[in-house]
Amino acid sequence: MKNYITPKMFNLLKNFVKKSYALNLCVAFFYISTTNSSFAQSKFLNQYQPEINKIENFLNNIKNLNCKFIQNSNGNVVEGKFYLSRNGESSGKMRIEYLAEPKVLIVVNGAILSYHDIELDEVSRLSTNTTPASFLTRPNISFSAKDVEITNITKNNDEIKVSVMKKNRKEAGEFSLIFKLNPFEFVRMEVKNDLEQTISIQLKNIDFQSKISDKLFIIKNKDNE
Repeated sequence: MKNYITPKMFNLLKNFVKKSYALNLCVAFFYISTTNSSFAQSKFLNQYQPEINKIENFLNNIKNLNCKFIQNSNGNVVEGKFYLSRNGESSGKMRIEYLAEPKVLIVVNGAILSYHDIELDEVSRLSTNTTPASFLTRPNISFSAKDVEITNITKNNDEIKVSVMKKNRKEAGEFSLIFKLNPFEFVRMEVKNDLEQTISIQLKNIDFQSKISDKLFIIKNKDNE
């Protein structure tokens, strides 16, 4: 078995649509009643409002982000490159490029998620409009959005972790953003699937200044060139 996102993990990608799963950055976890979830949502928003505002402002001010990442899934570690391009007016774009052999590439461009097996030169395309994959690429990121539910917030002296899932799509999964507090930095993402398996994506050497070419978010193979 490959130690990154190959056919088995791509089944998780398909589940973001078929089972409401989408992208190796958001996975499923637990189920709570609408009443309890609404109460928890209000509690988190009230208790952590300054922190939530700071995170929302940080994410919404991102225009270009590129970095290296280290992904750990059940002890399997793989490195890659992560790109995020946002303009605040239309849906953003995301690129996840695995550096292991055989190489795999995932691109989110608007409402379409493309999975490219570079070795086989095969491209599969999925819709992301009902999945957590769209959270970082939506024009305005808000934890109080009608379709977003905060499932947990934990904070200590070093970092804060905010976990969310899509409302009415709880089988789709839980997506967590982790920020270092002093200084404030975006350091990690986590996804948890319905088997409570956690995938951790640690971000390294983040560059917010370099412009990212739109060509990075276009995938073509020999059949559609």
